[in-house]
Amino acid sequence: MRLEKGNDPPPETIRDAATLALLYSDLKKSGKGDVIYTRRKWVKKAKGQAPGAVIVTQEKSLHVSLEKKRLDALKARSGRE
Repeated sequence: MRLEKGNDPPPETIRDAATLALLYSDLKKSGKGDVIYTRRKWVKKAKGQAPGAVIVTQEKSLHVSLEKKRLDALKARSGRE
């Protein structure tokens, strides 16, 4: 689903995305951590840095814990079990 320009995604969508980011990060073993997020326009390539390195401004932070119930719901939506 694409959002209208200037609209924010629902908080649950942000939490789901943050949960997946944590799941595929180095913090997976701890099961919790802070995830930053921002609008696409505030992400810029970092010149002279490794591929994939970016500079983020206007970020917000969200503390996330890996919750089995949320992960199961995300798996069910993706059609994976």
